[in-house]
Amino acid sequence: IVSSLHTDFTSCVLLLALSCQVSMGTPVRTPRSLDTEKCGQCADLSRELVKNVRKLLDNENLFGGLNCSEQRVEVNSKTQTVIACEPNTDRNTRCSGQRNTTFSESECLRNIRADLGHYAASLQAYKQADLSSTVQDTQNLLNNCPSTQGDPSSHVADPKLTSGNSVDQRVHLCKVLKGFHLRIITISRAMGYISAGDHRK
Repeated sequence: IVSSLHTDFTSCVLLLALSCQVSMGTPVRTPRSLDTEKCGQCADLSRELVKNVRKLLDNENLFGGLNCSEQRVEVNSKTQTVIACEPNTDRNTRCSGQRNTTFSESECLRNIRADLGHYAASLQAYKQADLSSTVQDTQNLLNNCPSTQGDPSSHVADPKLTSGNSVDQRVHLCKVLKGFHLRIITISRAMGYISAGDHRK
């Protein structure tokens, strides 16, 4: 299943390749549309978050003795961000098995908010290392792009990051961070598509 998700991501993320960047995570109120200035702020925050997560994955103190690059990717399975944020495309170029309806900005942003909330809660719950910088970057994105309304209690941490022995938790953290890195790139490109406004024409 994870392999399939990764394959879908790899093939479909190219469809999201517009340039601005990111938004937030919780399924409650329909968010407002993004203006150019807000999208620029979100772009800066998302770029910092992508770099921050990449640094964690390359951190030898965190993953020393563990070949993180060989671990599989584990993404949040409770959201459908890749599908929900797929741009409107010609039927002949749409990825097989993807959505057949028109792009919904509110549905895309709802999934983005849910993702960011989940990853913020998960990284905050991990106690084997200081991940506060990444948690803060994720929270900044969650709180600023494009609105902050939502119930924080709906953000559930990944239980595998707090159960089992420390080695198992560290291995799982690697998998989660790899998934988070890919998801943030998807979110960034989706926000570029939203900010361009082509779906509203």
